[in-house]
Formats: sequence, C-alpha cells, structure tokens
Amino acid sequence: MFPYLLPWLAVLGLLMLRSNWTVQAWWIWLPLAWVVGLEEGLRPVLEFLPAQSLEMMLEVFNSLALGLAAVWLLSPRLRHRSRFLVFLRMLLTAALMSAFVYTVRQDWDEAELATVFLAYVGLCVLASVSALSLAGGVCRHRYCPWKLTLGVVGGHVAVWLALATPLFVIALSLAGIGAWPQLFGSVLAFADATFITLLPFLILAFANRFFRERLKALLGVAAG
Repeated sequence: MFPYLLPWLAVLGLLMLRSNWTVQAWWIWLPLAWVVGLEEGLRPVLEFLPAQSLEMMLEVFNSLALGLAAVWLLSPRLRHRSRFLVFLRMLLTAALMSAFVYTVRQDWDEAELATVFLAYVGLCVLASVSALSLAGGVCRHRYCPWKLTLGVVGGHVAVWLALATPLFVIALSLAGIGAWPQLFGSVLAFADATFITLLPFLILAFANRFFRERLKALLGVAAG
C-alpha cells in the first residue's frame, strides 16, 4: 500500500511549497481524480488484455498524470525567456516524477516487461510536453483556450507520428504498405490516450485563474 501512496504524498509535498500556499493550488487534485476515475472506468472495457499488461498500461498514464501535476505545481521554477529551456525543464520535471511514480509502484518480478512499459512512460512524457510546447508556440501572440487545445491535439498527433517514423519504415520494408493502417491506428490510439490524460490539466488551467496565469507564463503566451 505504501508504494502506491508515496507518489500522492509527493504531490502533497509540492503543495507545501510557498508558491503553492493558496486554496486554488489544491484544485490540482481534480485532474488527478479524473485520471484515476477514467482508469477504473476503462478496466471493464480493456479486460480482454492480459491482466499484468493492463495494469502496467494504466500505470503508464497514471504516472504521466502525476508528472504533469508536478509541472503545474512547479511551473514558477520552470520559467525562462528561452522556450527551449522551458521545454527542457518541463520535460525533466515530468520525466523524473513519472519515472519515480512508475518505479516505486512496480514489484519488478517481470523486470523485462516492466522496463518496456517504463520506456512507454518516457515516450508519453515526451509526447505530452512536446505537444504542450508546440501549442504554446502556436498561441504565443494571444491566449485562446480552444486554439491552445487544438494545438495540443495536433501536437500529440505530430509528435507520435514522428516517434513512430522508424516503425513505419520497418513496416514498409517487411510487410509493405498494407501494414501501415494498423500502425497508424496504433499511433492515433497513443495520441488519444496521452491527450486525454493532459486534457483535465488544460481544463483546470482554463477554469482556475491561478493555474491559467501559470500556464500562460510558462508557455510564454500573451494575454488575450
């Protein structure tokens, strides 16, 4: 039980930082609760998957959510005039938190399988942070929630397609173009999953002025 609770205690520790001494900061629990509830709702739908793989897959996106929460709570410390440095800081923060969450919750009896899903955690973090940075670049002249959301959607698809390019090349060489539709569908499924994990954090920023100002400052988006 303690390994499962440890990441939540880490979030609680971040809320104790002076920059988060406000009731609005505690709204961070809402998107985290959304992700946990979504996981529970998906279990019956995905029960055709092997139980161990299903648990690890859900843990991947749970870890991603906690990594994004760390970015939201530490955003004042991640700001910089350089967009690239902001991207690197967000990536490092989300990656460290997500890897910590995933690692402490695994019993590592199946070390090889657990390592594969840890790599998935890294790819999901890279895709989400990259999509967020790309969307910020699109909206840098004017803050617009719907435009930012569309930018995040497009960013997820673009990044996952870029990450899957080597697989497309291998599929073309081994199975021909006929293998592409299935591979493309898998890429879109990962893009959907990572976007759905990030979406409640975007909604939080749109609805909560505290996190909205943080997100705008973090992404360098001008008020609109």
